[in-house]
Amino acid sequence: MRRSIVPLSIVLVLSLVILACNLPFITIATQDTGQVAISVAQTVAALNAQQQTVPTLAPQIPTLAPAPTQIIPSIPTLVLPPTATPLPCNRALPVSETYVDGTNFNINTNFNKSWRIRNGGTCTWNANYTIAFLSGAGMSGPASKHFSGYVAPGETIDLILPLKAPGTAGSYRGYWGLYGDDNVYFGKVWVDINAVNPVGPFAVTSVSSTVNNAAPAACPLPFVFTSAIHTNGAGTVTYHWIRSDSAINAPQTLTFGAAGTQSVSYTWSLGASGTFWVQLYIDSPNHQGFSQVSVTCP
Repeated sequence: MRRSIVPLSIVLVLSLVILACNLPFITIATQDTGQVAISVAQTVAALNAQQQTVPTLAPQIPTLAPAPTQIIPSIPTLVLPPTATPLPCNRALPVSETYVDGTNFNINTNFNKSWRIRNGGTCTWNANYTIAFLSGAGMSGPASKHFSGYVAPGETIDLILPLKAPGTAGSYRGYWGLYGDDNVYFGKVWVDINAVNPVGPFAVTSVSSTVNNAAPAACPLPFVFTSAIHTNGAGTVTYHWIRSDSAINAPQTLTFGAAGTQSVSYTWSLGASGTFWVQLYIDSPNHQGFSQVSVTCP
């Protein structure tokens, strides 16, 4: 029995020793943990204080330079070529003509009117094509007339009509149409003339004379004689003045570009009493004196 108690006592003693050694460690550990907690708290507080004292910095956004303006080149407008218009079979293009519009012809005068026409179509003209009267003044022309032959595209033909100016003076116009060999109309031409009465050789047809004061209250006084000269056409008139006292002034000339009237004047200063006259004499082309104009000084 004593042997078994001894070992047990030894175990009990060792356990107490170990326990006694461990108790101070636990206390110290507990104390160290509190200190650690306090240290951590102090560190956090210090960090918070540092953060409060550090000024807040606004974020610096760098200024960006504007990008260079890009110039977009303009796109040229696309111009489409015009669509070609198909040429018709028959197309007449005038080239020239005789006797332009407004030409004067004496009444009942025969003349040939002609037109040079280019074939501007795609068909060849032939002798079955015609020019035929349409409307207006016929001027004694034919009702219709065939083309003289073949005319290929691009070639020309002279269309000639024998005509006659009407017997009454006036302005006249007549139209003639162009027809294909199928009798289909494809163009027209016309004649425009003035029928006028025949004009003889250049001449002064009349003279009308006046004076500014035929019966003055007293003289001396200058008198102005005026004569209106009428002609039948273009030409030059030579004239002079004749007075009742037998005085004759030097000849003078007056040119007319066409039939018409122009006036000339002559001044005579009279101081004596009596009746006096002045006459215009046409040396050329008439060789003729016209009516006298009289004045009376009291």
